[in-house]
Amino acid sequence: MSTPPSHSAVGPALGYYYQAVYALRLLLLEDAPDASISIESWDDVVLEKGLARQLHQLKHTIDLSQTIGIKSASLWRTLTVWFDYTEFQDSTHTRYFLATVATLQSGSPLECLREPDGDRKDLRAALDAEATRILAARNQAKLELKPEAKWPYPDRWKDCDRYLRATPQERDALLKRAALLPKSFSIDAAKGEIAKILARSFPSRILEELAKQLLAWWDREVLESLTHERDSGLHVDEVRAFMTKRAAELLENGFFEDTETCRATISPSAPGITTQLDFVQASTSQRTRSTEMEMRARAQRSAWMQADVTKFDALRKYDISLVEEWSYRFDSKCEECLGAELKVKEKHGRDLLDWTHLSAPNEVRRIDENYHNPDLVRGTYIFLSGEGAVGWHPEYETLLKKSAGEK
Repeated sequence: MSTPPSHSAVGPALGYYYQAVYALRLLLLEDAPDASISIESWDDVVLEKGLARQLHQLKHTIDLSQTIGIKSASLWRTLTVWFDYTEFQDSTHTRYFLATVATLQSGSPLECLREPDGDRKDLRAALDAEATRILAARNQAKLELKPEAKWPYPDRWKDCDRYLRATPQERDALLKRAALLPKSFSIDAAKGEIAKILARSFPSRILEELAKQLLAWWDREVLESLTHERDSGLHVDEVRAFMTKRAAELLENGFFEDTETCRATISPSAPGITTQLDFVQASTSQRTRSTEMEMRARAQRSAWMQADVTKFDALRKYDISLVEEWSYRFDSKCEECLGAELKVKEKHGRDLLDWTHLSAPNEVRRIDENYHNPDLVRGTYIFLSGEGAVGWHPEYETLLKKSAGEK
């Protein structure tokens, strides 16, 4: 039985992600304080340092058994990209890099591209001969009146034609500044590659978590650069600032700020949260705030727990302190509501809810003196309401029992 064709987008998706990780690795290895990088601009990845510019063409595949040589279509496609670039840009200060996970074929004339000052004469002759051979074969097929669909080398002939349209001087100039980086790291080794570089500056006990958080932050920055929500250039000082801040937090006590990394993996909010909001007829803005802040708080707590499971005890104790602070206000509200009508009780409940949103972050103690995001307090109170540990309506416990009995 024949195997159905695969239409999986895994390969291309990993290829795009590879660009982002490759770009980050370049910046981490860069010493120039003014270095910046862009993705999908003049090339897959472009590194700039003052007048100097590096164009990096990336060839990633999940098949690590592939090889690259003088006949590889990926090589000819890359040469076209670079020649087209020289038509529009001053390439005096530009260098070109072809990075591929493929292995260089033994004895290939491309070997000289692994050395910055290697002699390119034999390579230039081999490329000339190969391009000429391919176009001659196409022309022969045309003379033999074969259907165009039957002409050979459909994947390379346009790139070979572009190569031969460049002058000998242009070919020499480009090859002189070109380099080949075979057997580059694959996407499954990305986290390890980043961690190896971080190990030069940071202690081993935080490397795994620091690498994970750096990659998550970098993914967002790259996405915003591609959607033009921020400048397309990603600067080395931004990366260094993030690493320094996050490493300090991890080293000091582990209460770092990260409400996004785990956001996509956490479960939906507990139904009890909505039930408690219904008890006090919460407004639309209160409901919107509650949902968003509860998700942020749980994502932050999840990030801490994944980084260090011992944070569970600290979070449990912090929850107890929050409940205690809430109880003082709640008890006062209950006293004010003795014999009051339903609407008055609901109003006091909404006021207490607003206290957790607007005032509590400034009135209750922080989980750590260096952690300042107020949404942890806000969102944790909403989370606790879903568990019934706190509530807004003066009679919320009775109402919860009644609600559970009805179900």
